[in-house]
Amino acid sequence: MIEFFYEEHIQDTGGIVVDKGIEKIVLCVDNSEASSNASDTALKLSNAFKSEVVGIHGYNATMHQGAFKIMEPTLPEKYRKEDMLTKQRGVHEKLIKMGLEKISLSYLRPIEEKFQQSTVSYRSRVKEGKNYKVLNEMIAEENSDLVIMGSAGFNANGNNFVGSVCLRVLRANNNNFLITRGEMLLEAPKFVVCLDGSASSNYALLMAKRLGDKFGAEFHLIYVYDSNLHKDLFNRLKESMIDKEGFKFNTAEQEDIHDEFIDKGLERVGRMILEKSESQIFTNGHQAATLEGWGLVGEKNHYSCSKRILEGPIYKRVCDYASEVGASMVFLGRKRAKSILPLTVLSG
Repeated sequence: MIEFFYEEHIQDTGGIVVDKGIEKIVLCVDNSEASSNASDTALKLSNAFKSEVVGIHGYNATMHQGAFKIMEPTLPEKYRKEDMLTKQRGVHEKLIKMGLEKISLSYLRPIEEKFQQSTVSYRSRVKEGKNYKVLNEMIAEENSDLVIMGSAGFNANGNNFVGSVCLRVLRANNNNFLITRGEMLLEAPKFVVCLDGSASSNYALLMAKRLGDKFGAEFHLIYVYDSNLHKDLFNRLKESMIDKEGFKFNTAEQEDIHDEFIDKGLERVGRMILEKSESQIFTNGHQAATLEGWGLVGEKNHYSCSKRILEGPIYKRVCDYASEVGASMVFLGRKRAKSILPLTVLSG
């Protein structure tokens, strides 16, 4: 499974979305299995879009220096004299910095060789410091169009959760991210795009279209709403208002009206959102003809586009649907729409 968090590196001009493309990709490397999958993904995308790739890695020498100080009391007595300890600390600090820098470059060497065999422009960077902090610094310095990294490093436990470093980097940057969990298969891929009416989710759809045009993807546009959330809020509001300060509440009638609005109204809103997003991205603002939920041929590009309205806990329904259709990628906008709709869970 691959999750795509797409952000505003493109412009929305008068309702027409203009894509700036993918000219530079930053690849985060730590030599783990997920990192290897990320590098394969970067190679495939850079070949398709003729992008420059920058491989980056952070190493923490200070952590090792701290560990050495902790071990000092266990050294033989003759090495515990302060003048000897000062000398050993200096030697150790120098060796650690030089050694970890060489190890970091060795992590990147196989990646560099892989890219050198293709026609992709590639260079490597390493930096000393706390892992996620230096990754954030290098990502900001490179100002790339896309950052690719594995969902977890060497501490991955197989539960498919996003690792702490990945999560911290995601939260700290306003970049476009492609987070890889496994090998990216691009033979007739299936792209699930989560839409909520926001500009950010439309940008995610635009990126899905760009990749889909290159690899012949099948698109699944989904809108998810949780009616139980609204009903629960309504019940809490009802309980707080009944018989207070003379307020009278027609419980049965109001509940029926509210439930009908939630069940049918949000579904209608979702269908409008899906159709508008499809029209804006796939047909440049012209409404595409549809039949039984499938978009037909656009003005220039042929695409297979299934639209689905899903009800239930938003995060779970997105994950369940992606598993049901065997999604190659899941595209998510980072920011939700500025509305009262319960769609914040779709945001990265």
